[in-house]
Amino acid sequence: MTAPLIARFADARTANRLVAGIPAAARVAATLGALRPGMGLVLVSEDAALLAPRTRAAIARLAPAVSVTITAQPPAEAWPGEVLVDPAALAALLAGRAPPPPPPADPDAVLGRIATTIIRATAKPGDGMIARHINRPLSQAISGQLLRLAWIRPGHATGLTALAGLAMFACLIAFPTPAGLAAGAVLFQIASVIDGVDGEIARAAQRTSRRGASLDSLTDAATNCAFLAGAGISLALQGDTTGALVCAGATGLQVTGLAILGRAAWLREGVVHFDGAKSALAPAGRGPARAIKDITSRDFYAFAFMLAALAGQLSAAAAVFMAGSAVWLAFVLLAQRQPAPARLMR
Repeated sequence: MTAPLIARFADARTANRLVAGIPAAARVAATLGALRPGMGLVLVSEDAALLAPRTRAAIARLAPAVSVTITAQPPAEAWPGEVLVDPAALAALLAGRAPPPPPPADPDAVLGRIATTIIRATAKPGDGMIARHINRPLSQAISGQLLRLAWIRPGHATGLTALAGLAMFACLIAFPTPAGLAAGAVLFQIASVIDGVDGEIARAAQRTSRRGASLDSLTDAATNCAFLAGAGISLALQGDTTGALVCAGATGLQVTGLAILGRAAWLREGVVHFDGAKSALAPAGRGPARAIKDITSRDFYAFAFMLAALAGQLSAAAAVFMAGSAVWLAFVLLAQRQPAPARLMR
């Protein structure tokens, strides 16, 4: 076996501290496992019980091939565990091109900055304008707080999205008034923000899965259609027959397109998602095609519906959305004739 790397944590607390959902010592082991399979890790501590059970479990999950031993004898040179999250720096050390960095004066501050960097990196390159400037900063702030909890999992955030969607639908049909429409639209926007949390948790804590990705996508689709259906019911109860019919038409277009995309993705990749139509616009990184891609994204129209409902113009917004849904469905049908790249889970 390759000579082990020696890492020294300031104390057991920092070794076991969660850094974006993963104990710091487990991140050390995971980095090693990715760079040098079969390499050992020696943790220096006078405490034989340095690693908590959850930390040992995380190491077994993320780096099963890395053997971990604990010693009370500090070596002449060791890598400070609190900063061992940079694969490039570690690779330079293993290649003998750079010495270990000095121990941090404030390990907690270092781990805090590392966690922030990891969470910020969970954004997606394809995020639209609303996601980049409004939804993603809010969802990442929520994710950062949730990832401080050892028991948090992506499914918990998916459940929060579903609860927000249920509250939204209940509000729309229980209070068929302009105020009820506005409240439902605000809840739709809240669900759109929370929707980003499960994927961020999954990517930060390295818990992506096909099942989780499918559940996330199905919850999103159900929430979208529930808003349109609930808004239509509310408008019908308020006597706005035209607005109700427009919402019904938009719901039908969305359900049709989502069913086509979801089925195609499942047959092609074994996971349910609804990104297939984006492949027709993917080659264009800017310009009109990028603008169309942005305004047809869920984060954009959820935010737009909220503004329209607050201004008492939801019927007009629904009409615009139905027209846009017709164009979107055309792209869906077009995308079925083109090979689509595999989508990253969550």
